[in-house]
Amino acid sequence: MTEVGPLDATARERRLLELLPLHLRKRDEQSGGTLRALLSSVADELAVLETDIENLYDGWFVETCAEWLVPYLADLVGIDEPLPELGVGTSWRTVVGSTVGYRRRKGTVAVLEQIARDVTGWPARAVEYFGLLAATTHVNHVRTDRPAVASLRRQALLDLTGAAQDLRAERTGPPPVLLDLTRGALDQLARTAEVRGIEQGRGRHGIPRVGIFLFPWQTYEVGEARPTGPLQEAGWAQARPSEGAFTVDPLGYSAPLFAAPRTGSGPASDNEHLAQEADLPVPLRPRRLLALLQEARAGGLEPADLPVAVRIGHTAEPLLPEQLLVCGLEDPGAPTGDLVYVDALTGRLHVHRNGARVPAGTEVFVRYAHGGVADVGAGTYDRSELLDQALATDPFEAPEGVVGQVAVRIGAMESEFVVPSVQEGLARASAALAAHPRRGATYVVAVGDSARYEGDLTAKIPEHSRVVLVAAAWPQRQVPGGDPVPPRVGTYVPDALRPHVQGRVEVVGGRGGSLVLDGLVLDGDLTVGPGRLGGLTVSQCTIGGRVRVVAGEQVATANGELRVNLVRSVVGGVELAASVPLLEVGDSVVDCRRAQGELALTGAGTRLSVRGSTVRGEVRVRSVSADSSILDGLVQVEHRQTGCLRFCFVRPGSRVPRRFRCVPGEGERADIAPVYAAEDPGSPLYLALARSCPAVIAEGGEGGAEMGVHHHLGRPLRLRAAHRHLAPYVPAGLEIGIFGS
Repeated sequence: MTEVGPLDATARERRLLELLPLHLRKRDEQSGGTLRALLSSVADELAVLETDIENLYDGWFVETCAEWLVPYLADLVGIDEPLPELGVGTSWRTVVGSTVGYRRRKGTVAVLEQIARDVTGWPARAVEYFGLLAATTHVNHVRTDRPAVASLRRQALLDLTGAAQDLRAERTGPPPVLLDLTRGALDQLARTAEVRGIEQGRGRHGIPRVGIFLFPWQTYEVGEARPTGPLQEAGWAQARPSEGAFTVDPLGYSAPLFAAPRTGSGPASDNEHLAQEADLPVPLRPRRLLALLQEARAGGLEPADLPVAVRIGHTAEPLLPEQLLVCGLEDPGAPTGDLVYVDALTGRLHVHRNGARVPAGTEVFVRYAHGGVADVGAGTYDRSELLDQALATDPFEAPEGVVGQVAVRIGAMESEFVVPSVQEGLARASAALAAHPRRGATYVVAVGDSARYEGDLTAKIPEHSRVVLVAAAWPQRQVPGGDPVPPRVGTYVPDALRPHVQGRVEVVGGRGGSLVLDGLVLDGDLTVGPGRLGGLTVSQCTIGGRVRVVAGEQVATANGELRVNLVRSVVGGVELAASVPLLEVGDSVVDCRRAQGELALTGAGTRLSVRGSTVRGEVRVRSVSADSSILDGLVQVEHRQTGCLRFCFVRPGSRVPRRFRCVPGEGERADIAPVYAAEDPGSPLYLALARSCPAVIAEGGEGGAEMGVHHHLGRPLRLRAAHRHLAPYVPAGLEIGIFGS
């Protein structure tokens, strides 16, 4: 849509004046500019009229029309099914624009795959099971592609069945928890026919059966493969020492590596191409990694196209493909130089130098990809929109705007715009705000890499000031034909970075002060000390410890106006002093088991507001309001006359205010409980509801979506929409089953 600003209106005014004869313009200047003032008013109305005409023209095309016009265009192409809201990140624009193409290819398996992908917004794969039936063949036409007996010599095919194998180089500890995220979508082994129906998701192999596999998660790439600037600014993550090895997960959890789906080819650009393993966001199999490394060693693949890259040292170059080995599948013989054994199943790196392990203090940087269901917690996704919303809802009043900014990059030379540590950036922010003469000033500390910053941090927020600590790049400006100029204060790019603070953060704020954290991984607790802080916003962060607000000696007045807000974050618990009045939790995870505790949310004088979140552990607050959330622990509320719980799961035995469509309800079984696909924080399916979860929870959120942290995705709505829109395109006599979510 075209927007008209003041420059457009000035240009239109100038254009109207140029249409007049020269002598009239001179006469108008001599008479005081009356005609110019009249044309200025006309130009404003002309700008509105031209904008409306441009918007009307854009409304004729599905690619450029407003979102509210999409259902009208759908009616024009004969789509009778309703187009409901399917959650964040989805739009019916692609479906409406491709409907005519769907109908031209009606009856093909490729169109079924494309419709499932376009309707749900998730990658999909269609499988025709008649081609995977084991059958007796004629001796003149032997089907070697689908033998009736699996061969143990074809390990690559066995991998694709989903039966993950423990290929670690050292097996002294217990095997990792391995999940089959593909659910057999890539299985190529032939099987005998099944009697059970595919519609219920059970029997698959049969002549008239087609399976549609959905992959409701995404891949997050960490680090640039082809950086345009210095390698130290490419966003590579610093691996964490753990039990003689290094983990790519900043908190030390076992997390499988992923390979980013290929772009520029595949289903997105070829309507007749069926998705293969390289097109899907699936974990990186060890044998697939080995095949890619062997191809790169032979020169058939560029090292930048590998899914994993490692460099030892902050300024070192990436290791060659010959120096990367796959755990359990390769033996270097007599190792010399630097070698890294990559465990793709657990995300661990075993780094050796001349046959011996390197010390734990060695700097190891890695480029890799990991998986996740949603943009929750710290990640390398674009956080701009939610950060803007978090700043807008912050109670801090900022009439002065951003008055200063500094970038943080580990190992950088200190200058006017860059410091080498987060603590120095916070100290510079405190000094600048304290010296600012007026209220309402904001200072931005932008952490511009994905490195690990060791040590505790202390942030002092002066009165009526705000500090924004954000994982974001602060690029320099380039004058055309000239040298780079200093970056502009107040501009930054919160994307593609996930820095790790290995320590605790302590905050002390003056009256009316505010602190905003965005995009950070924090090992320890985030503690607000005694003071008068006005706002604490934790946006899109992962905190391994707890968020704590302590009162000290001033029990009744310390932080008495503090508003704590968690937005799309993962924390290990929240513990608030009795004087804190408000805690808001939106689209977040509060899991006290991460911090090895039993209390998830506590605040004797706190009013709690929960929206679309999963809380695991006990809750003890003054009052509560909750929507579409899972409160997986006893909830004890002091004031039950205020507040309400809507579309929530609440543990039996809880003392809460009135409920509306909550689970378990009156007359329902008391043993109903959420079933999670994974409870390990390192799993891509962490706290996602499993397929076996009761429907009253999996579809019991507001609008028919699921309860909990993934409510905003609307996964049940997408599945139901896929069933409705696929039905007209299924050939007569065929049966389809949808596996996903």
